[in-house]
Amino acid sequence: MKTLLRITALVPPTLTDALTLHLTLAVPGGWQEEELPDGRTAFTLHLEQGAAAQALVQELAARWPEAEITRDEVQEQDWALAWREFFTPVHAGSTFTVLPPWLADQAPAGRIPIVIEPKQAFGTGHHGTTALCLGALAGLREAGLLHAGDDFLDLGTGSGILALGCCLLGMHGTGLDIDPLAIENAVENRAINGADQTLQLAVGSLEALAPGRTFRLVLANILAGPLKAMAPELRARVAPGGCLVLSGILTEQADAVAEAYMALGLPAPRRENSGEWTALVWERVA
Repeated sequence: MKTLLRITALVPPTLTDALTLHLTLAVPGGWQEEELPDGRTAFTLHLEQGAAAQALVQELAARWPEAEITRDEVQEQDWALAWREFFTPVHAGSTFTVLPPWLADQAPAGRIPIVIEPKQAFGTGHHGTTALCLGALAGLREAGLLHAGDDFLDLGTGSGILALGCCLLGMHGTGLDIDPLAIENAVENRAINGADQTLQLAVGSLEALAPGRTFRLVLANILAGPLKAMAPELRARVAPGGCLVLSGILTEQADAVAEAYMALGLPAPRRENSGEWTALVWERVA
C-alpha cells in the first residue's frame, strides 16, 4: 500500500494569503484548510513520498520560519477514508451541487449534481475559486449568454469540475492541465458524470490546441501571474461574442489581471468575490 507524506503548516493570519498563493503554484493537487480557535490556519497537504515533497517542506520552513510545520506518514487508504469526513456537498450558485460518489443520490431537487471522486487533484468545489467559477458559469447560462451545444475551453481543469459543469449544461469542449495526475482524476470523473462523448482531456496548456482554435466560453482557474502572461493568447481563444471567466486570483491582484486584458481592448469585467478570491467575468468578447 502506498504511503503518503502528510505536511501540516500552522500559520498566523498575516501569512495566510502568502502561503495560499505559494501552495496554489507549488501544489496543484490542492490541500485542506482549517481555522483554529487561536486564530491560526492549519494547511494540510498529502503528497507522494520523494525528493519533491521533501524539498517543499524545506522551502516552507525557510520562507516562513514563524510557521509551525510538522510532517508524518499516512497510508493512502487512510487518506482516502479521511476525505469522506472532509468532503461535504457544495452548492455553487443556484444551479450546481458538487458531491462525492457516496453522496451522489443526495443532490437537492432542482440542482444539477456534479459527482467528483476526491483524490489529490485540485478542484472539489470547496475552494473559493472553484465555487466562484461554477456560479459564474450558471449565471452566464441563466442570462442566455451560453446555450446547449456551445463549445468551451477549461484551462487548468484539475479534477475536471468546471468542464463537467459545462457538459452537464449541454455544452462540449476541452479540458487542459499541465499535471498528469489531475488529468487522470478528470478522466475518472468524466466517466462518473457520463461526459465521455462531450469532454476531451489532455495534458498541456494552450500549445496543445490547434492554431486559431476558438471557443464560445473560455474558463481559466489558475493563477494571477500566468493569467497576465497568457493574456494575448488566452483572449485570442475566445470566439467573437463569446464569454471569458478568469479566477485563481487573490482580490488584491484582481486590478492587475483585469488591466492586462483591458489593455487588449476588452471592457472592464464584472467581478465576483468569495472571501479573499475574485473571479473576473467578461460576458461578451468582441
